[in-house]
Amino acid sequence: MLKVIPTLPGLIGIHHFALAVPSDQLESQLAAYQALGFAIIHREDVSGSDQVHEVLLQPPCGPPLVQLLSPLSASSPVARQLDKPRPAFAHLALAVADIHAAYAHLQSLNYQLLDPAPRPGSHGTTVFFVHPKSPAEAPLGYLLEIVQDPTA
Repeated sequence: MLKVIPTLPGLIGIHHFALAVPSDQLESQLAAYQALGFAIIHREDVSGSDQVHEVLLQPPCGPPLVQLLSPLSASSPVARQLDKPRPAFAHLALAVADIHAAYAHLQSLNYQLLDPAPRPGSHGTTVFFVHPKSPAEAPLGYLLEIVQDPTA
């Protein structure tokens, strides 16, 4: 018998893949992606608890986007991630039409949500993060970001 699994409300698809990059390699990584035809569509230093330099890249063939993240300080979650055996993959971001419905849905399924509510993200988005150890029954093993992008 097939088990019916409730889907994330308003799921559009993959928004971006985030890759952790050491600070001293960010510019060379960026140049490598540009040589492949990727265009910079957003760049900023994100303070607060994130503490990262972010560059959002558009592939020549369209979505999903690629996000390069380098730590601004040793306390950045990305700095801690770069110390792990698999440092390159930071997180997978899923695009949704209604961030609040997605948040309520995952909360009702007992996912461990890292943000107390959806919050402003970079490039005008609204985001929240899901802990890598969620769901408890079958952890994803990586950070998941849920994104509502007003430009999508």
